[in-house]
Amino acid sequence: MPTFKQLMKLAQVTVNDKTSGKRAKEILEIVHKDQVLHGMDPQKAVRFLEDLGPTYVKIGQLASNRADILPKDYCEAFAELRSNVDPLDIATVIACIEEDFGHPWNTVFASIEESPLGSASIAQVHKATLLDGSVVAVKVRRPGIKEEMAEDLTLLRHLLTFAEVGTIEHKELVGTLEGLLTELERTTASELDFTIELNNLVQFHEELEGSEGVTCPCPYPEYSSESILVMEYVSGPEINNHAALIAQGNDLDELANRLAQNYIMQVIDAGFFHADPHEGNIIVRDQEIVWIDLGMTGSLNSSQRALVNQAFAAIAAKDPYELKEAALGLTSIKGPVDQGRLLQQMAELLNSYASADLEDINIGEAFMDVIEILRSQNLMINPSFTMLARGFMTIEGVVADLSPTTNIVEIVSDHIQKKTLTLDAMLQKMKEIGIQSARSLDASTKLPTQLSHTLDMLNEGEISLGAEMNMPKDLKSTVYSLTGYLAFALISAGLFIGSSIICTTDMMPRFLGVPLLGIVGYLSAFVLGVYVVWQMIYARHKTRNDEDIK
Repeated sequence: MPTFKQLMKLAQVTVNDKTSGKRAKEILEIVHKDQVLHGMDPQKAVRFLEDLGPTYVKIGQLASNRADILPKDYCEAFAELRSNVDPLDIATVIACIEEDFGHPWNTVFASIEESPLGSASIAQVHKATLLDGSVVAVKVRRPGIKEEMAEDLTLLRHLLTFAEVGTIEHKELVGTLEGLLTELERTTASELDFTIELNNLVQFHEELEGSEGVTCPCPYPEYSSESILVMEYVSGPEINNHAALIAQGNDLDELANRLAQNYIMQVIDAGFFHADPHEGNIIVRDQEIVWIDLGMTGSLNSSQRALVNQAFAAIAAKDPYELKEAALGLTSIKGPVDQGRLLQQMAELLNSYASADLEDINIGEAFMDVIEILRSQNLMINPSFTMLARGFMTIEGVVADLSPTTNIVEIVSDHIQKKTLTLDAMLQKMKEIGIQSARSLDASTKLPTQLSHTLDMLNEGEISLGAEMNMPKDLKSTVYSLTGYLAFALISAGLFIGSSIICTTDMMPRFLGVPLLGIVGYLSAFVLGVYVVWQMIYARHKTRNDEDIK
């Protein structure tokens, strides 16, 4: 039950906040106009959110990445949400620029084109020329949009408070809505602050520096702020304008391959990827691919990238166990999970591809199917993985339209295979093995003490065993021998791993450019390994001879 203090606070907020009351009345009118209470389907929900305005459009876009709480058809519909807004006139745009700069616009720009390049709910973009002649794109935040969205968020907080007070049996749902609203507040704050997109541009530009034939607009931090973003203007046909691309001299197959390779690099190598890679955000300028609109990006840390790689490989190999393990690593548990049923669902999904060739598998769709399975098992998916799944669905469509013969699944498989053979990948794997070995070694050092304590407890009668084991003498001897071989094998493996790590350092002295201690370690590991193998072969022959004599 809510406390008296909570009820009084809720009443005070509801009565005193006239702004929220006015906005609530507007929302009720839209609810009536769109006949929301008469039933809802994905397309009707899209129209309703668009009528409510930019905050609710943003809610839908954000919810489209939450396949753990929304059905698949709603997620797909919400991903297409766009705001219906009238463009700002040029006088308003210039006023916004001058208010931000604190001085006349023509002290920075030689000219600003009157017609916008694009107009959306949060910002409007105009082509302009700097005083030095550089042609740029200027993104200007709509006046009052920050305050308007803040009012909507406040109202949503009030409504959620109503839900918390009035709902007892649906606490889990309220908790999910609370998390979604918190995420919305964070996302909205970052999209209203253009310095976030500026930083995305800077990072993306740096990561693409080594990529031949792929880039993004160069940012102008000195002219950018929280409400103004200035970047290089990019002109050229969109990547779905095949006739214009061919007129530029592009080979469409090569272009598709380059695009796919770069997107996979963003995901697997950098862990920082364009989350909205539709054809309108990919321009081709003089045979160079240019990624634009970096307002929506996804990020994966090193462990998440490893899990995504594992999921890629599992889908290609049609291995349900590996796919299940990778998927579980990208989720958090919010209820009971049937592990056996989950594995069966993964197997059924991969069996649907059993007769399909590698090039017929759609990674994005496969990932979305995996998300749907996880959702049914009370597992909350990391939003970045949902963004990645949708991003792959989009980029696969763009690549297929550009070049039907380009197989993005094969490109992914080849990229992962090449990456696993690099020195850095091998060293990382050795490091992981070394850490696991160190943990095992640490556990083994505690074993004698634990065994001693157990024996003491047996002697004192604190533990009683009701089992009797009669082991033949020959079997007991074999067990002792195998234990010794295992110990030597572990020591040999430890020496090999330790030597590999040492060889990556600048340790002195060195022989032929390699640390001498590392060479000694390798030799010791080799000798121990040969000894173990020889002893095992000798023991096997001895056992056979003894059996022949008997």
